[in-house]
Amino acid sequence: MEIYQRVADFISRERLLEPGQQLIVGVSGGPDSLCLLDCLYRLGYQVLVAHLDHQLRPDSTEEARFVQQVAQSYGLESLVGRADIVGSSGSLEEKARFTRYRFLARSAKERGFHHIATGHTADDQVETILMHFLRGAGPSGLRGMLPLTRMDDWVGIPEAEGMILIRPLLEITRDQTQAHCAAIGLEPKEDMSNLDMSFTRNRLRHQLIPLLETYNPGIRRVLRRTGKVMAGEAELVAHLVTDRWASIIHSRGESVLALDVPLFLEQPVALQRALLREVIARLRPSLRDIGFEIIEDAIKFIAKSKRGNRLTIVGELEMLHCAEEVLLQDPGASIEFQHYPQLLSVKEETISVPGQFQLAYGWTLETASTQLASTTRAELMTETSGRVVAFDERSIGAPLSLRPLVPGDRIRLLGMEGRTKVSDLLVNHHIPKPARSRWPLVVSGDHVLWVVGLRMSHDARIIEATQKVTVIRLKRPQGSDK
Repeated sequence: MEIYQRVADFISRERLLEPGQQLIVGVSGGPDSLCLLDCLYRLGYQVLVAHLDHQLRPDSTEEARFVQQVAQSYGLESLVGRADIVGSSGSLEEKARFTRYRFLARSAKERGFHHIATGHTADDQVETILMHFLRGAGPSGLRGMLPLTRMDDWVGIPEAEGMILIRPLLEITRDQTQAHCAAIGLEPKEDMSNLDMSFTRNRLRHQLIPLLETYNPGIRRVLRRTGKVMAGEAELVAHLVTDRWASIIHSRGESVLALDVPLFLEQPVALQRALLREVIARLRPSLRDIGFEIIEDAIKFIAKSKRGNRLTIVGELEMLHCAEEVLLQDPGASIEFQHYPQLLSVKEETISVPGQFQLAYGWTLETASTQLASTTRAELMTETSGRVVAFDERSIGAPLSLRPLVPGDRIRLLGMEGRTKVSDLLVNHHIPKPARSRWPLVVSGDHVLWVVGLRMSHDARIIEATQKVTVIRLKRPQGSDK
């Protein structure tokens, strides 16, 4: 039959399965899933039939028995599960969908299978695209369902890791699946819930789409074509997100991502939206249908808010503006600044000379005491990286120690008159507020000699009469960018 060849061509073109591959097929007993079962069986795949009885209708037990009988007529094994979802909270449609996919994933995992097939058709695709349009979706929503979806990130379904969901009938219509079942002598069970107008999808199917066909008889074809166009657009944007991700988005600990504000604002607005959606998806993978207004408010916050401002967006995620960066995080998440020198402890600790002092995230301070030769003098006096300092040992009145910022700390910056608040110095260098509390300061008694990695004190500088110096070098973590 022609439908076998069309399904075979689709599977080959979309690279859904290898010849003879094992897979779970979700079979409800309706025409779409029965057509799928027959096609995959006739095409030589090793099929395991799976059916979940949601126990939502009086005849659901009979439908489960019917699916078992159909599987037996093909000489195939069948698995039947049962679920009770009536008492739980949330949309009945969403709960049924979630429970069904969890059952299919668990069944596949128990048998060592990695592929799950469902009988979504071209008509289901039209309904999905239209539903997403009514919700205000972008390209990734208007593309509809994909022929192949990797289920690794499906939240609440740990069994889905490593699973692949395929939809081999996306180019076959519902009329064609019904005709195929009639031609091979299968009598599908009618799901009466498909006539329940309290479900959005059913209103689309039985009311809105027929109405739209009075304006354009080819509306189904048009919507499917739109889905293909949007799939190409979404693929392009996804490629750009992958390409720019590492330069714009950085991890700042578990459940914390940082966004480089200047680089982000250089991107086209479509890419800004896509990057934000991906950030939210990684921090809140269970969220679906993130609204346009949420993304626009977040972009406005990034572009126009002041340092220290906060915004709570979707799923209780917080945005914290840190001037050059915006953090997106769980409330109360521990923020890690691996690209900055940070103290392991807020206790003041003595620095040994010579020696090595360990900071957080692999940063270290190396100390040495040395006589100042002419070549060394020239090198140290022209040092501009901020990672090497040399103190005239005659100016050090007490042992060196390392501690965080305390209120009232001031420093006379090298080459400057007067004293500057260390807190203002950190702000002027765009150090995020959460990173300032553990920024290391080298002190001698009450005198701040070095705000590590940034500026040293004029009071401990090398002069012509200097003979002996304490040199401290800030070392980045091994393997990090220079």
